[in-house]
Amino acid sequence: MRSTSPTVSAFSHDDWLRQLSGVKLTHTVHVVSDPNATVASAAAAALKAAHGKVERWATSRFNDVLEHRIDVAEMTERAALDLRERLAALDGVVRAKVVHHLLRG
Repeated sequence: MRSTSPTVSAFSHDDWLRQLSGVKLTHTVHVVSDPNATVASAAAAALKAAHGKVERWATSRFNDVLEHRIDVAEMTERAALDLRERLAALDGVVRAKVVHHLLRG
């Protein structure tokens, strides 16, 4: 009897992204931290080490926390996830998340 279950492909997200003409992958990294100045400088160092291109960095203060919203380009999905983990491990970081965007352009 033949199996009717689909075969899982080893085709990665980066592979299918290369197949989509005119599509750019960007990421928005959100970091919520204590209002500690060293978090911003440590985050900047982590971004530099990740070799992504920072397109925008906005910091807002809400009561007793800072929210950093960082738009990053020229980085793979895996690298963005690794960056999120590095940022989440920093002293003073309450939460870190990443949102991936596919942009036509």
